[in-house]
Amino acid sequence: MVNHAPIIRGESDRPSFSIAKIIVYFGILNLVLVLASPGGMLGIPISYLLKDHFHLGPVQTATFWAVTSSPFCVAFLFGFLRDRFRSSFGGDRGWLALGSAAAVICYLCLALIDLDLRALTVLVLIVFVCFVFMSAAAGAMLTAVAQARLMSGRLSTTSQSGTFVPGVLAALAGGWIVSHLSVRGTFVAAAAISGFVLIQMMVSINPEATIRSDSRPESSLAALKRAATYRPIWTASLIWFLWSFSPGYQTPMFYHLTNTVKISPQAFGVFSALFLGFNLPTMLLYGALCRRFPFSRWLWWGTVLGILQPAVMLCALGTRSAMLVGVIGGLMSGLGQVAFLDLVIRSCPRGLEGTGIMLATAAYVFAINLGNVFGSWIYAQGGFSTAMFITAVSTALILPVIWIVPPAITASREGEGVEFAPSAAPG
Repeated sequence: MVNHAPIIRGESDRPSFSIAKIIVYFGILNLVLVLASPGGMLGIPISYLLKDHFHLGPVQTATFWAVTSSPFCVAFLFGFLRDRFRSSFGGDRGWLALGSAAAVICYLCLALIDLDLRALTVLVLIVFVCFVFMSAAAGAMLTAVAQARLMSGRLSTTSQSGTFVPGVLAALAGGWIVSHLSVRGTFVAAAAISGFVLIQMMVSINPEATIRSDSRPESSLAALKRAATYRPIWTASLIWFLWSFSPGYQTPMFYHLTNTVKISPQAFGVFSALFLGFNLPTMLLYGALCRRFPFSRWLWWGTVLGILQPAVMLCALGTRSAMLVGVIGGLMSGLGQVAFLDLVIRSCPRGLEGTGIMLATAAYVFAINLGNVFGSWIYAQGGFSTAMFITAVSTALILPVIWIVPPAITASREGEGVEFAPSAAPG
């Protein structure tokens, strides 16, 4: 039976990349990718463009985001292409450079043409395709390095910090951009940030060089079968789906705070920044302590805090209380966010890191879009409190699923010399 586990090199032949350099590399990469994506720096400006210029309602706005980000719902296909044809494009860095260049071109087109709803939808959809390819390469490279060097907790923290820090920056900048930048200027700025990926590929280290695989050739059909029967990644993806299915957030919260609570665009940007930013303290706490306590404890505590979080979000009754809710809500969600990503990394099949990480990403994005559209409908029918109640219920469903995660994955602390999951046989 083929062993797809990568060899951890000895000190004599492993490139001298310190853990700090690897963490900085992935931190910068994830920051740039999230900030430049349509849902990053452009998220709030595009939402206001849809709401105020094209006069779309909550369900129509949620539908726009569901349609344009739909490539992420089949992200595992992009991950599989990465796994099978990575060498043809110069490794993961080649995929990143190609996707970055295409995204820059699309953003410049959005800045130069006379924009209508159809053109906006098509071009944003294409940009999302570019970012799926880049996410597949970046996520697979991070997963392979995390498994090979037994640092899934720290790199999960790095990945999520690299997601939430630009989320904070985008939230703070988004409200300002709406009031101060033209639509063309906004897309030009996004093109410039996307181009930074090309610069990083040329001047930074290559983390791929820290691992080596001794796997023998495997046919595409055999690889598909192995991925389809590998139960740990499916269980982890289900948990990631339930965590992400949050009908009370996104569009319902946007309309609730801006239309019902009546906070300003700048205040909504600050609220979003606080909510995202205060995920970071609990994420960093996890990164510091994941080597001291069994992984299973973090899964349980992350879930419990996630169940309680929607009740806190109902306490936003004005601008000041909304800011406090953003702080407390962020602190409650950070632990689950990073722990469940760690679970995904631990559960990815060796040699199919792109397929595994992007299967979970597809579950994540599909859950967000489904929850957004469904939550917008619930918000229109039963109000914000009903949407938040359903959010708490969906999070509570994670508890029984945790019981079926293989103990070999959850019992260890980071750095212990055990297999994350069986490397050749399906779970």
